[in-house]
Amino acid sequence: MTEEITMFAQVSNSLLQLHPFSTAELGLIKERLKLHRLKKGELLLREGQVCNGLYYLDHGSLTQNRNKDGEAAVTGLFTPGDWLMDNRSFVSRRPSNTSITAFEESQVFELDIDAIHELIGISQLFFRLGTLFENRFDGVEEAGSLSSIDEKYLLLMQSRPKILQTFPLKLIASYLQITPETLSRVRSRIK
Repeated sequence: MTEEITMFAQVSNSLLQLHPFSTAELGLIKERLKLHRLKKGELLLREGQVCNGLYYLDHGSLTQNRNKDGEAAVTGLFTPGDWLMDNRSFVSRRPSNTSITAFEESQVFELDIDAIHELIGISQLFFRLGTLFENRFDGVEEAGSLSSIDEKYLLLMQSRPKILQTFPLKLIASYLQITPETLSRVRSRIK
């Protein structure tokens, strides 16, 4: 029970960074969270499925991939404390064109769409959850306005350093949409 309280404390702290939820409101969310334990390589979301949940990564790491010309292109890298989902699939209720896989043994809390609808029925405050999380699911595409790969890598270093400590260069390069060789040159320049 103590472990569960500690785990939810991390989820609560993350939610409080988004909005000043009351203790009662956090309790309503906690009642609806589902815990998933994933083994390395296990899928949280399979390409072709509709994304039915909003997920908080408690521990471990996950990758989000899209099939591109027969090869997996990394569209998301997630470390503890990250919220994740396939935003397009979740909002449109259409099958996902990505898959989310455990890179290592991981533990994830899920707030599914039915629970979100229940919360909205209780208070319109919870309708804001979508807006609060919207900017968290844009991925590297949002960095597209940056003029150079050096800027993208610096942004990653500053905003998400755990990614650089967790994932191999090949996955980071795919996430940044460059070759591993280009990433090596960028890292050399930035050091």
